[in-house]
Parts: sequence; structure tokens; C-alpha cells
Amino acid sequence: MSDAGILTSLGQVLIQVLAPIGIMVAAGFLLRKRLTFGTRSISRIVFYILAPCLVYTSIITLEFDLDASWRSLAFASLHMATMGALAFLVARKWNNGSGLGSAFVLCTILLNNGNYGLPLNLFAFGPEGFSYALILFIFNSLVGTTISIYLLARGHNGGRVALRRTLATPIVWAMALGFLSRFSGVAPTGSMFEMIELTGRSAIPVFLIVLGMSLAQVDFRTNLQSVSRLTALRMLGGPAVAILFAQLVGLSGVARSVAVMQGSMPTAVNAIVLSNEFETTPDFVAGSVFATTIVSIITLPALLLWLT
Repeated sequence: MSDAGILTSLGQVLIQVLAPIGIMVAAGFLLRKRLTFGTRSISRIVFYILAPCLVYTSIITLEFDLDASWRSLAFASLHMATMGALAFLVARKWNNGSGLGSAFVLCTILLNNGNYGLPLNLFAFGPEGFSYALILFIFNSLVGTTISIYLLARGHNGGRVALRRTLATPIVWAMALGFLSRFSGVAPTGSMFEMIELTGRSAIPVFLIVLGMSLAQVDFRTNLQSVSRLTALRMLGGPAVAILFAQLVGLSGVARSVAVMQGSMPTAVNAIVLSNEFETTPDFVAGSVFATTIVSIITLPALLLWLT
């Protein structure tokens, strides 16, 4: 491709895909900076209402290629296990304590493929890309959050806490109800379904607003060495491992592109919530979320340009 062609493609990626995301994130950032606005309240609206509606209606309405879906789940399992093992080895090499070591693994496996990844893949790859992105988002939300809670709560009945928290997650029930409705044919119809669908669609922009508001509260100046190591592992190692395993499990086309993008996302904002809940190095986690998100402004457009 000529230099002019590369610049044209990069411009299209920036304008058509990242500009809408950046505008909404910036709006949330400025809203939190200028007004006394509680991020937690809005996050809970997303967590308990908007995201479950999005998952439920998406499972019912979106078309999934069964073979590609199973390959996507295999990819997600391999990617998470490998990144978690690498994070454990890096944390151990640098003699991080148990608390920081657990947080290091959490920040490596818990990906922002919901409020960042879903809109990005929707804008970049359309409804088909969104469907595969949703599969990976659900997997990371359930498995990643369960493992993260166990790591943070271990020594305090961690396994039971993780299981109880996972079963109490609204997305779990929304997913179960979605598959039940899809396979049984029993689902809300008419204006009732339209209202649920409309509520779910609103999750996409609110996801991005919450991301901006969360970034506005982060102080990234502590644990700079550990944050730098985490950022390098997550934002350089993550894409490399994603490309390798997408090829290994036989993903192709849009499913492969989405898998690579979702595996290359920065650390999830939800990691801050968990670290605060269990009082496990919240400054390191917040700094990691901020740093990986900033670096993603460079890495994700480069990946999109390479994939398209």
C-alpha cells in the first residue's frame, strides 16, 4: 500500500471508528471534572440494567456462526490462561508481594472489552463483529471477574466469595434468560421487547461516558515501575498472544479481527471497583487502567489498520 493509501486508511479508522468513541469518553471525562457527579451511581445503572438488557436482546437477535463462536471461546480461554501465567511470572520475577502480585494478574486478564471493546468492534466491523465481541465480553466478564475476585479474596473464603459474586451478577442471569428465550422461542414481543432493546442500546454510549468519568478520577503517579511493566505486558504482549492464538484456533475473517482486538484491550475499569472493594493496591490498579487506556490510543488504531 502506498503512503497515501496508508494515510487514507488511517484517517478512515480515526474518523469512523475512534472519533465517536473519543467524543463520548471526553464528554464523560469533562462531566466528571466540571460537575460533582457520582460515577458509581451511573456504573450501577449500567451494571444492573443497561448491560443485562444489551446482553439479553443481543443473544436473541444477533446471528452467531456456531463454529466461529466455539473457536472464539477457545481463543478466549487460551488467551486468558497465557496472559495470566505471564503476569504471574513477571510479578514473581520482580518480587511483588501477594497483594500487588494478585492485582498484577487481575489487571492483565480483566479486559475493557465491554465499555470500550463493544463500541469499537461495532463501529469497525458492524453487527457481525459486535456479535463476536459480545461473546468475548461475556466470557471475560464471567471468567475474568470470578478469577479476579478469587485472587483478591483468597485467604478469606475466596472461592465461595467468587462463586457467590459471579452468581449475583445480572449479566449471568441475562445471558441464561437470553439463551432460554432463543432456544425455546418464548420471549417478550411488541413494545415490551422494543423497550428492552432500546434500553440495551443505550448501554453503548453510557459505557463510554462511564469510562471517561472513571479516567477523570485516576491518579497514575504511584507505583510507576509496576504500572509500566503491566502496561508493556498488557498492550504489547496482549496483541501478540491474541494474534498467535487466533491463528492457532483457526479463526478467520471478522471473527479473527474481533478476537485480536478484544485480546488487545486495556485493563477494565471494573478492576478499580474490585481493588477498592478488597482494598488490594487500588492506586496501582487505577494507574494501570489509566496507562493502558492512554497507550491504547496508539496500539488499537495500528491494529485496526493492520486488520482492515
